[in-house]
Amino acid sequence: MAADGGSWPTFLILGAPKAGTTALYRWLAQHPEVHVSPNKQPHFFAGLRPEFCGPGDALFNRDLVTDAAAYRALLTPPAPRRARGEASPFYLHCAQEAAPRIRAAAPDCRLVVLLRDPVQRAYSGYLHLVRDGRERASFSEALQREQERQGRGWEPLWAHRALGMYGRQLRAILGQFPRQQLGVWMYEDLARRPAAVFAGVCRFIGVDDAFVPAFTHHNTGGAPRHPWLHAWLVALRAPHLAKRLLPERLAQWVVGRYLQHRPPPAEAAQELRRAYREDLTTLQKLLPDHDFSAWMGGD
Repeated sequence: MAADGGSWPTFLILGAPKAGTTALYRWLAQHPEVHVSPNKQPHFFAGLRPEFCGPGDALFNRDLVTDAAAYRALLTPPAPRRARGEASPFYLHCAQEAAPRIRAAAPDCRLVVLLRDPVQRAYSGYLHLVRDGRERASFSEALQREQERQGRGWEPLWAHRALGMYGRQLRAILGQFPRQQLGVWMYEDLARRPAAVFAGVCRFIGVDDAFVPAFTHHNTGGAPRHPWLHAWLVALRAPHLAKRLLPERLAQWVVGRYLQHRPPPAEAAQELRRAYREDLTTLQKLLPDHDFSAWMGGD
């Protein structure tokens, strides 16, 4: 892939999923100097094919863009913009394939990464599937079945453990791009200090950092308060219809009242914490200006 004028991205949000990528994408979409792909997550550079066969994976297949001309059309703004990009949260997970493809097409691209405590990220991804009516197994069972499901061709969102191997993923990115083209922010900071994080991202991608968007949050996490009621509502497609028919702020308020926040099961969380420790050591060496000790946990 050769660079082709204004049709390739000047920035990409690489992931991680369930770490604030949708919120940041929506905020950047409000910026007058930024053009974002109308398809938030085309995953063009990930090397994925629209053949995933897990429950509900047809929606993910539908959003995948594999044709270069179609992708360039998504990234071409109707009027000139200083920055143009998209947010495909599995680029990080698919870094071995994605990084060289991005470099070939857009070698000067700015790469934005949002990281979240990998245990909390895994549980949030699991709850996302539960809320959508796609997951019936417990969290522990879902972790046990992860490799089997991936082997059967289920989409990456089901790869709860693997999606949090940030050290391995960023090592692949930094094998293709210099450190100054990689901007890393924490989900926890995005949630607590959205204005500061957004301004930092704007400076990083080269647009006015004084612009302030409407800081609404998206893909609110949590578990349904009443699982029996949720199963009935999913069968009626009520959550999907609510997102389409209600004003965005009202929809977010309804979701916030409908969900409850609770920690992941202790035994599964401890097992994941142990599984991530070596990878987090790698991550700490790659990003010494960040502190990941809290994510490592005790023995």
